[in-house]
Amino acid sequence: MQSYFAEIVRALTEVLQPDGTPEWTSATRLEADLGMDSGLMLELIMQLEEIVPDLVVDQASLAYEQFATIGSVGQFIQTHRARDTVS
Repeated sequence: MQSYFAEIVRALTEVLQPDGTPEWTSATRLEADLGMDSGLMLELIMQLEEIVPDLVVDQASLAYEQFATIGSVGQFIQTHRARDTVS
């Protein structure tokens, strides 16, 4: 199973435009560690939809826990894409 870590970091880098090379891990918290608010979360979702093939996110059905950490975003993508590829 793919973790999508590289894709998530790429999307976060596009949204946050950090100075230097960030030292993010799968445990990095989007809100507490990176200071992301709801507007930045929406930007992240749009970036992920562009970067990850066949990913379409229904923002109305998202739960906070799904986008709490980089790792939880990866789990969300795995679950979401697996469901889409079965259809």
